[in-house]
Amino acid sequence: MPDPTLIAAQVQGSAEGSAQPSPGSGSRTLAVNVLAGGGANLVKIGLQLVMLPLMAHLLGPAEFGVYALALPTVAFFMTLADGGLGASLAREPTQSREIWSTAFWLVLMVGAGLTLIVAGWGVILAQLSREPRVADVMGLLSVSFLFVTVSVLPYARLTRERRLAAISGADLAGNLIGAAVAVMLALGGAGAMSLAAQYVILYLVRGSVLNLLAFVRPSLVFRPAMLKAHVSTGSALVASRLVDFAGRLVENLVFGRNFGPAALGTFTFANQVPRFVCEAASGPLWGALYAHALREDDAHLARLHAKLVHILSLLLAPVAFLTAAVVPGLILRILGPAWSDAATILSILIPFYALNAVAHQSGALLLAKGSGWTLFRLSLLLVVARVAAVLPGPWLGPFGVAWGIGVAQVLFAGLMLRAPGRIGLSPTGPLLRGMLAPTLAGIAAGLACHVIVQGAPTEIPRIALGLVAGLVGYLVVLFLLEGSRLREDLGGLRRLMRR
Repeated sequence: MPDPTLIAAQVQGSAEGSAQPSPGSGSRTLAVNVLAGGGANLVKIGLQLVMLPLMAHLLGPAEFGVYALALPTVAFFMTLADGGLGASLAREPTQSREIWSTAFWLVLMVGAGLTLIVAGWGVILAQLSREPRVADVMGLLSVSFLFVTVSVLPYARLTRERRLAAISGADLAGNLIGAAVAVMLALGGAGAMSLAAQYVILYLVRGSVLNLLAFVRPSLVFRPAMLKAHVSTGSALVASRLVDFAGRLVENLVFGRNFGPAALGTFTFANQVPRFVCEAASGPLWGALYAHALREDDAHLARLHAKLVHILSLLLAPVAFLTAAVVPGLILRILGPAWSDAATILSILIPFYALNAVAHQSGALLLAKGSGWTLFRLSLLLVVARVAAVLPGPWLGPFGVAWGIGVAQVLFAGLMLRAPGRIGLSPTGPLLRGMLAPTLAGIAAGLACHVIVQGAPTEIPRIALGLVAGLVGYLVVLFLLEGSRLREDLGGLRRLMRR
């Protein structure tokens, strides 16, 4: 039987959103949100590429080791910090003052509790690891939970109002200021505390900006029963995060036991790179789709979903297949032959990660429409399938495991693409058609690039020539397959920019 609280929230949301913005306004908002999120992600990627070697040079391995002892605990509890309420509350009308006030006091108590737990565990961990500085580092890191939790409600309000560009700006400001503070402290001899300060400053600045933009003073009301529907949706989101977190731990444990620590290092590297690249590209689209799914009618939402799947396929397909063609030679040149297995595994996995990122856009619709537990079940299935692919490692070898993980991701992608149609949203057919041409063109680009670089895979001029040839081949095949659609999309983009 449907939950009455959830039904009431959806009815109120429909009433609140009855005055829909014009299609042009909605399209402009979507474009601004996607571009702002993508631009912020690019800056953050560049910042990380600069900060990692710089801080390694300033601090040395011993200080990084102290920080590495503290970070796993913080990362684990950070998955629990908002309880998934930030995403779920974005579905709630802002007139529901009692619900928003109750949520404020609840997340504040959770933040205070996690701060005490992490700080206390830091004292214990310092004794267990015989590294007394860990207690101070974790004590500082624990403060970040307070800043995260007080940002939950402003984040939800901005998401509901589709002001994702403001969220991206706050996140970017936190990253830039945190990096600057970390460098200054490291130059002053603060050691591992400079890395902890960077982490805390990030959330302090982000939280301050979000609250300046969207803080609403809560009432002295605390009725947890009113949050039943949101706790359910938030729990599904947190459970999905924890399943992913636990799945990676089990996957790495089994792989390391099968092949040893050196092979585990290459396997971890080969998984982290494509995951990071694909999530950086797909994240802004996911967030924009979720924000628009909260208040769009189902027919418009289905068209929007299909268009964003097509756009993301256009972006990721050439990146995935061209990277698969050139990465073995690049890694061999930059990191040496010890990393050759990582290069092969990465070239196998990255097209599957790209497919996964495209299909995962359906998760935004499932979450926005109250089907968070469907998303959890599909995430659990992916984790089980990936672990099942790693288990026969002694017989398949590391490359066979990589192909098995690819098969698991194809299974997950198929189910994710089908899931919105099962709740009356996007049918699978338009989504698959939007992915077909970019995928075929990407395969053609990868093959063209591979033919050119295979004779001298480590030579930079040959790699550059292969990439150029691949991109040309991609565009040619793409226009042959869907030239009319691309011309229509470009015309729509020009009209949008003139508004």
